[in-house]
Amino acid sequence: MHKIKDEEKGAALVMVLWIIVLLVLLGTILSAQLLTTTKQMKRQEESAIETDILNMATIYVSTYMKQNGGTDGVKEEELSTLVNNVPGSINIDGYEVTLTPVLQLDQNQIELTVSMKINEIESSNIKYIPISK
Repeated sequence: MHKIKDEEKGAALVMVLWIIVLLVLLGTILSAQLLTTTKQMKRQEESAIETDILNMATIYVSTYMKQNGGTDGVKEEELSTLVNNVPGSINIDGYEVTLTPVLQLDQNQIELTVSMKINEIESSNIKYIPISK
């Protein structure tokens, strides 16, 4: 059998401690990476929901204008009243959405401000809806 020399005593302990330190370090790096990836995926999902709600709100206002404008279209005098009658708050896919349309006759468009709250984060976006003559 091999006899352990005095200078080799404790070498196994040092090796085990180094392996433990390396495993803890790798575990910490891996968990930090997973946490970052999870946050990115959550933000990406929120962004997709926000974009979908913005598009649905725009379609809602456009459809509202077409349905309430009459069969002959909307006259310029009636347009302001129609825009002011757009519901200020609607529910889209379980999210409460606030609509603030502003008529811009000089640019032939409606500036629609859409405010929503997704996962306790409030956001507001502006979308422009063209007015066809």
